[in-house]
Amino acid sequence: MSEFIDNEEILTSKPVIEMIALASEYCHFTEDLSKYPEEERLPFLQKLLSALYLKGLLFPTIEVNDDAYHERFITEEEYELVHLKLSNAFESINYFSAVNLQEEETEAVPVSVSECLADIYLDLKEFLLLFEKGSVGARENAVAACRVDFLDNWGYKITILLPYFHALMKIE
Repeated sequence: MSEFIDNEEILTSKPVIEMIALASEYCHFTEDLSKYPEEERLPFLQKLLSALYLKGLLFPTIEVNDDAYHERFITEEEYELVHLKLSNAFESINYFSAVNLQEEETEAVPVSVSECLADIYLDLKEFLLLFEKGSVGARENAVAACRVDFLDNWGYKITILLPYFHALMKIE
């Protein structure tokens, strides 16, 4: 049973507002990466990704009344620029091995930190841009897409990155 009465209540709920704040912080971090000293990037990301994952778990489900409001904003070129920036910033730790449980594989495969971070950025930025459109239909679609993207993509990417980041923090 849902604790929310209607979509308007969901759209203004604490979990949605908190997700907007964390997603904004993540996107600003990614966009302004050069402003962060290299030694602060990993600890900051470890904390921020942990918070994003928790908020993703608590994020509400919403019924979309009109999916015509669902839009995508980030172009492939913009994604590639973000990916390249992240690849350069995390060059020394960019690759590690992990088992992809989403694909039910049992052998470790190479994982790119920059690709995971860029994918997380893409989903969160799309959520923010659609939510900012302001109409109820756009905001409903933004919340619904954020929930689905968490379950299908960025939530899993976080669970892959955090153990690696934890191990790196232990080494430092």
